[in-house]
Amino acid sequence: MEYINQFIALVDGIKLTTLFASIICNFLTGIAVAIKTHTFELKKIGEFLYTRILPYIVAYFGVGIAAIVDNSWAWAVTAAWGIILATLAGAILTNLKELGINKIPPVLGGKNSTPGK
Repeated sequence: MEYINQFIALVDGIKLTTLFASIICNFLTGIAVAIKTHTFELKKIGEFLYTRILPYIVAYFGVGIAAIVDNSWAWAVTAAWGIILATLAGAILTNLKELGINKIPPVLGGKNSTPGK
């Protein structure tokens, strides 16, 4: 039971909340882009979740388990969270640019994410 409490203390809280909020935002903006570009297919949602979202969750919780086994890996939980969050933020910003929100600097939203290009 102690290991479970340590695991929850490492991976839960604001980190987990922001991670799932970012995943949901990326998912919804991705669907909006697919609808706008007329490439939306319902069957691709499961594929997207399996290939693009599940690896983030498995990696984050996997690092959390490694940190429980060896306390010297506790820093890696925050590092993994930061990397995953930055990746999701980039994907969200790219999606927003593809939706036509042009106020996002290219360095944040992707160089080739200008609508029509």
